[in-house]
Amino acid sequence: NGQEALLRIGVSGDVVGEQAVLAQRARSATVVACSPLVAHPIPGPQFMEFLGRRPAAWHALTLMITERLDWSDRRRLSFAGHDVRVHLARVILELVDQHGYPEADGYALGVSLSQAELGRLIGAGQDATAIAVRQLRQAGIVQTRYRGLLVSDLPALRSAAELE
Repeated sequence: NGQEALLRIGVSGDVVGEQAVLAQRARSATVVACSPLVAHPIPGPQFMEFLGRRPAAWHALTLMITERLDWSDRRRLSFAGHDVRVHLARVILELVDQHGYPEADGYALGVSLSQAELGRLIGAGQDATAIAVRQLRQAGIVQTRYRGLLVSDLPALRSAAELE
């Protein structure tokens, strides 16, 4: 319908496009980099040949795909019966856990994301996301920054995520 969705945040060393190669079908998504990177495209037949020669690589690829499926399942379960504020709190916790780092006043997300991109990551509209961010900010849980957030109160964020 022309709407964009943010499916996941990739990090250095990630493999992308492997599902299309394994299933012998067209890609289902487009990768967009938000910072400079070095990419190494590998044609499908060469990738499959490499995997055939390296059982350890097959195992690593299987683990990576399993982790992505687990993450996807957790996201779908999270959508059952929760509002945008809870979804946002949960994805902020995941980002801090996976990419974040401590700062003097709290925890940085570790990735540069606008509020609109955070909304696309949880399947919420821009207005609903802005309201949820404002609620978390007014509660003293997060501070807003240009293309990001700082988590000021991690225990309160866990409570807002209803994960206690």
